[in-house]
Amino acid sequence: MQTNDVEKIKHSLELDEKLSHQVKGWNAQKIGGMVIVLIIVLTALGLFGNGLLSSKKVVQHGANLQYERFLRYEKEADIRWWVSGGRETTFRIPVQYLDYFKIENVVPEGYETHISGGYLTYTFSTDQPAATIVHFYLMPQKIGNITGAWKVNDRDFRITHFIYP
Repeated sequence: MQTNDVEKIKHSLELDEKLSHQVKGWNAQKIGGMVIVLIIVLTALGLFGNGLLSSKKVVQHGANLQYERFLRYEKEADIRWWVSGGRETTFRIPVQYLDYFKIENVVPEGYETHISGGYLTYTFSTDQPAATIVHFYLMPQKIGNITGAWKVNDRDFRITHFIYP
């Protein structure tokens, strides 16, 4: 809105109206309102947690991975895997990645673990070759960007998160 667009009223009072300042204030209110609406829409879409912008799904090499890219500090995150075939499924998680997380739970139970070569390894065995479904429940312990290259049956899967405070 321009100063010329505002109707000026003649009056007998001696006031310094500074109409240009009023117009700047109105424009700032409009911009602020648009920013607030944009933040609300992005939040609803998942920029700060669960939603379309945050949800990530990777399908490759007979494995499906599903996780959230945007996490909150000390709010549990679920990393879900569906791995087909084989009687044994091995997950190798980089220790550097785990510096940012605390493993709260792994489902199903009945796995073997060991640490070697900078990786924490989980091995799941089944009686029959079938799809293995595994949930890793992790608690973020630091804030910031984190990227880790998990290995599932010796195939790399890059997982990237941003952890909000």
